[in-house]
Order: sequence, then C-alpha cells, then structure tokens
Amino acid sequence: MSYMINIKLNCNKSIREKFKTYKIDKHKLENFLNYHTNNLKKTRKWWYYEIDVKGIKGVDSQYFWDEDEIEVALNCSDCKTLKQRRIFFISSLVHEYRHWVQCKLENVPDKKLDYSEEDIAERSDNYTKNKYELECAEWEKLVEKFNDFI
Repeated sequence: MSYMINIKLNCNKSIREKFKTYKIDKHKLENFLNYHTNNLKKTRKWWYYEIDVKGIKGVDSQYFWDEDEIEVALNCSDCKTLKQRRIFFISSLVHEYRHWVQCKLENVPDKKLDYSEEDIAERSDNYTKNKYELECAEWEKLVEKFNDFI
C-alpha cells in the first residue's frame, strides 16, 4: 500500500480573488504541491495537513516558523505583465510553502535560517547562500513548469 502526505490550502478571500484573476486552479496547485512534497518526503502512513493562506498588502510574503499559516504578498513591484504578476504570486506562495515543509515535515529549526531583515534587503551571502533559502528558490523554479501545466 502506498501512503502519502496530503496538503489542503485554506485560502482567505483576497487569495481566492487572486486565484480567479490569475486563473489558478486551487486543486491543481494543491496537487502540484502534494506531488513535490511526496517526492521529497517519504512516509509510512497517511498525513493530512491544512494550511491557512492569507493575502497581505505589500510585496513581501512570509512564513512564521511553527505556524500552519502562510502570508502571501498581493502586490509585485517589478511586474509589468499579468503573466509576470501571476508567476510572482505563485512563486511567493510556493517559496513560503517550502519553508512550511522545512519546519513541519523536515523539522528544520528556525535558527538554521540565520539571516536578518537587513541581509534580505541587501541580498547578502548570509541570505542568498543559505541552504534553506536555496531550497526555496529551487521550488520557485518549479513554478514555471506549473505555470505551463495550467
């Protein structure tokens, strides 16, 4: 018998509106995330998780360690086209989701993400070469495949 991890996204109104605007099928996105999560993390039983996804004003998304909530930025400062905004939105969600996976499924302690807000703003090596940020960036690249898929 095959077991797996199943993720459900509970999206607030602003996220649901973005899904509509960008023509994102939530179920396809969940399937995409489930597929990649299960390829990453093998299991011997069924796991079911619900994650709250909230839209926030601004251009910076975030995940707070040990929470089952992701905050996704509703704006993009450098996006000129609808396609760019769509990819930025999905990439932001996937990036924060990957942090959730690191925390909840891989048990990575938050101190392993040892960079500051200043490191992020300056794009210092402390941030850009952090192993866990690189993993998130890797998953962001998968978004282009997902974008082509739907």
